Amino acid sequence: MKRWFFLLSFICGSAYAGIDPGQWEFSVESPLQKNPNGGPVVKERCISPEEAADPQKVLADAAGDRCQLANARDNGAEYTFEVNCPKTRVPVTGSGSVRYKPDSLDGHIDLVGERQGFRLKTRSFVSARRLGPCKP
Repeated sequence: MKRWFFLLSFICGSAYAGIDPGQWEFSVESPLQKNPNGGPVVKERCISPEEAADPQKVLADAAGDRCQLANARDNGAEYTFEVNCPKTRVPVTGSGSVRYKPDSLDGHIDLVGERQGFRLKTRSFVSARRLGPCKP
């Protein structure tokens, strides 16, 4: 399940040339990710200037060898994409949409999977805000 969080945070946290580099705080609410303290899972991540300027490289790194991203579109205020994860425990496909500004973002990712005749459909919510310069 940690892999889902990192995939979501990489996709939503570094896939835009329109965000400012620095230390970011991500909040993910997902039925696939459980927080033992309740509520959303919150993590911080440093986004380098190179990552903020090169979304395709970051997306490829985030997807790894288990997921592929396709049909990514960026209109300068919203980033949309499709995702296919055939090598996960329960193979899933889906799409996402994230609205962003230089210092914040929010969006959702919809995933659908099927295994042994059972269909799983989820919607995860992602938000983030820039905290300042990256921590040393």
